[in-house]
Amino acid sequence: MASKPNALCGERRDGAVGRRRATAWLLGLTLGAALAGHGLAAEPAAGPARSARLNYILHCQGCHLPDGSGSPGKVPDMRGEVSQFLTIPGGREYLVQVPGAATSRLSDGELADLLNWLVKTMGPPPPSGFKPYSQAEVSRLRPNWLQDPKQLRTRLLSAFAPARPPAATD
Repeated sequence: MASKPNALCGERRDGAVGRRRATAWLLGLTLGAALAGHGLAAEPAAGPARSARLNYILHCQGCHLPDGSGSPGKVPDMRGEVSQFLTIPGGREYLVQVPGAATSRLSDGELADLLNWLVKTMGPPPPSGFKPYSQAEVSRLRPNWLQDPKQLRTRLLSAFAPARPPAATD
């Protein structure tokens, strides 16, 4: 028997639309549980912080992981470092120009919101007088994305290395 649309909801009689709705509902439920499990659901439910948190989940956490810990030797750990980049020459630009940020599908405004959220979320607290990233600033810096971010990151990290506590040894 041919599948005919249901006049009330546009659903085919074979239930394809209903299955898609159920799949979308389960995906939303799973995402909500994942957010709650990583403490990310405690953010405000509206505004740029919500969008930035969601953009982190969709565009960053696949490599940097839900808590920003990354993968040693492969993906940088952002925890306790992001806002320190704002205290050294070239650090602010670096955060915009790393390939994952600069080449992402986010708009300049969304990337500015995401960077501001990361500065406040990953720590340490932003430096006094912190000026949030703006859409215009991201738009100006973004086209000059870094071809070799690892080398620059190493140089920048050495600029604030004295402020870091010494690593524990066994």
